[in-house]
Amino acid sequence: MNNTEPIFETTFDPRGFILSRVAPLAEIDLEQAKENTKYVRELSGDNVYPILVDIRKIRSISKEARDHFAMRGRKPGVTAIAMLVSSPLSRIIGNFFLGLNQPVVPTKMFTDRDMAEQWVLNAVHDEHD
Repeated sequence: MNNTEPIFETTFDPRGFILSRVAPLAEIDLEQAKENTKYVRELSGDNVYPILVDIRKIRSISKEARDHFAMRGRKPGVTAIAMLVSSPLSRIIGNFFLGLNQPVVPTKMFTDRDMAEQWVLNAVHDEHD
């Protein structure tokens, strides 16, 4: 992967959540994490949504980037985090995030995209009930 390719493809799903796909073989550092957070806030406007993060093809993420995404010590930019994993490496990264970083919002790991989407959609509906 070269430096000109985007690390994240982040979009707003009209059903009410943010979808962020990590590029294949991406190595995420703190600066890239902060850039994606800024973009998520721009997409969200005055609202806060759950996010589905597809890390199935990730290569690595720095401790500082994981800490940033855990949102400790700052206002959460999302209401919940669903992580879509598949490879042994993406599962390890997801487990590190859940176990060591302990995000301040509900967070769950999935291997099935439909189940991950359903979980974030339930988080959307829970916010509006």
